Amino acid sequence: MPAYNEESAIAKTILGAQQHADKVLVVDDGSKDETARIAGALGAIVIRHEVNRGYGG
Repeated sequence: MPAYNEESAIAKTILGAQQHADKVLVVDDGSKDETARIAGALGAIVIRHEVNRGYGG
């Protein structure tokens, strides 16, 4: 799932997705907050862009 500065919502989203999928993949699009760290701590596979590539980037 794509994510950008979603630290307030990413945990609930990942936990919900884990109820329906064996693995959860988060593509962090250059977030400035703790989105990637939280996602990784919850067991998601995290791909991180160093800079925000924007919609469709």
